[in-house]
Amino acid sequence: MTEAKRFMALLRNLNACPEATGWARGKDLRTAWTTCDRGDWLFWLAGRMADQPGWPTRRQIVLAACACAETALKYVKPGEDRPRVAIETARAWVRGDASVEDVRVARKNAAAAYAAADAARAKARAECLELIRRELPEPQWSEEAGGK
Repeated sequence: MTEAKRFMALLRNLNACPEATGWARGKDLRTAWTTCDRGDWLFWLAGRMADQPGWPTRRQIVLAACACAETALKYVKPGEDRPRVAIETARAWVRGDASVEDVRVARKNAAAAYAAADAARAKARAECLELIRRELPEPQWSEEAGGK
């Protein structure tokens, strides 16, 4: 099986959206990872494959998500600390200093602040693509992962 077919099989197995599978057709994992202009797709793929051999760990993905979320902080109105607290809480979880429940509560509190900042998210999303590539190691195929 060619690398491109192997990658397509993985995307289908993970139920990737038709738009993503259409874009990825004929591309191998490395080409897709280095040429994709949709950070959200890369994040989705890394998240679905988290902790599989050759893929980023869940903790690496959380740290990358924190770095992406920080790009939106400049659009949050002064004095609104809930998004920053949510990011700090997620980083504390990575260090082992917060529980998953702490992260859920902080995220719920921050959601209200981010809901009012949809335009800010669009601007920040564009900045996240390079952050994702910088923060997450490029995935590698592993026979242990069995394509997943």
